[in-house]
Amino acid sequence: MGRLLSDPTVQAEMEALGTADLVLGLPTIGRAPSAEAVGRAALEGPLGSTAMVVVHVDPTGSGEVVEALTRAVSPWPLVHVEGSGLGRTPTAPEHHADAVRTVLAAGRRLRARGIVLLTPAVNPTMPGRAAALAEPVLKDGHGLVLPMYARTRYEGTLTHALVVPLVRALWGRRLAHPMAEEFACSGDAAAAFLDAEAWETDLARQGLEFWLPVAAMEAGLVVSQAPVGQRIVAADGPPSPLGATVGRVAGALFALAEQTEGHWLEVRGSDSVPASGPEPPPREGGGPVDPVRLLAGFRQGVRDLLEIWVRILAPDTLVEVLALADLDDFRFSDRLWARVVYDFLLAWRFRVAHRGHVAQSLAPLYLGRAASLVLETRDKPATAVAAIGERLARGFEDEKAYLVDRWR
Repeated sequence: MGRLLSDPTVQAEMEALGTADLVLGLPTIGRAPSAEAVGRAALEGPLGSTAMVVVHVDPTGSGEVVEALTRAVSPWPLVHVEGSGLGRTPTAPEHHADAVRTVLAAGRRLRARGIVLLTPAVNPTMPGRAAALAEPVLKDGHGLVLPMYARTRYEGTLTHALVVPLVRALWGRRLAHPMAEEFACSGDAAAAFLDAEAWETDLARQGLEFWLPVAAMEAGLVVSQAPVGQRIVAADGPPSPLGATVGRVAGALFALAEQTEGHWLEVRGSDSVPASGPEPPPREGGGPVDPVRLLAGFRQGVRDLLEIWVRILAPDTLVEVLALADLDDFRFSDRLWARVVYDFLLAWRFRVAHRGHVAQSLAPLYLGRAASLVLETRDKPATAVAAIGERLARGFEDEKAYLVDRWR
């Protein structure tokens, strides 16, 4: 990397800019959609006379992309950097975490009141996202603003089966999308994030989107939500295997639970958070989902992973899971799924097996839960999916005592 935020030349450029009300971070890592279209869409919306600086982070240093973005964001100044220069040099999978750190550090250097980070691969040409996320920070002083995306009925099933209910039960906040892939934050929140010791850990490098909301909650910051439209992710190569995806998500959440036990063990119930608009209800569409294929994956897991599940699942839970494999009228209940997730979290904590193996072996059980959701809702309107998500989140809260008693 040649042009780092820590370099004297870049620092001099930043110093010449003075201060900014808002820093807009646009990382374009790897193959990105049209940089010009991304830049124009990011700036649409009621930003008004906000004094803004655009910070572009790209470790490849592509001159063509920089020129396109500079044209697109004019007359706002653009600062291009290849990385933060903080900590060790990131490897390819860690570039996103370093890009976030770079944007936060740039915001601190410019003494910005608010910082928005957009991911160009998500909704690349959806207008108004920056304004929607920035407004609660600049006008209401919120610490962290997370997006609420419009989705089709079965889109984001892993998020709504695992991330949403677990975050709600553990940390006590009702967040529609408790993941900071994109976000806005205050200058004070950026300082709190930057001063944390997590940046050189695997959690920050592999699960930053989960860590940021939890860190904000721990710091007592106001966390809120803003609707930003549909979530469309630009394809960038083949999808990761399901086991690796579930393993990364579960592993990050489990690591957060271990690191923040002093906060969540005493949390009971959950609270709503401020929102600048209603959560978009699930829409019809998105293509069919085959529950037979999902059930086949679940039953294959019963055959292949029984040996490790015996070590992870409580005996009563294991009996219920094995009984499901032979049922024609299949239903993976909310209570059972909550117990399964809590058993996996406990197994991860007490290292009953290699932690990576524990987290990844949750994948077939997730397929069973997903199949149950499809079977229960395929003949119902899309809003039924949201109702079941709320029911599941309450189920995780109800079963939290099961986790707390065994954690201690």
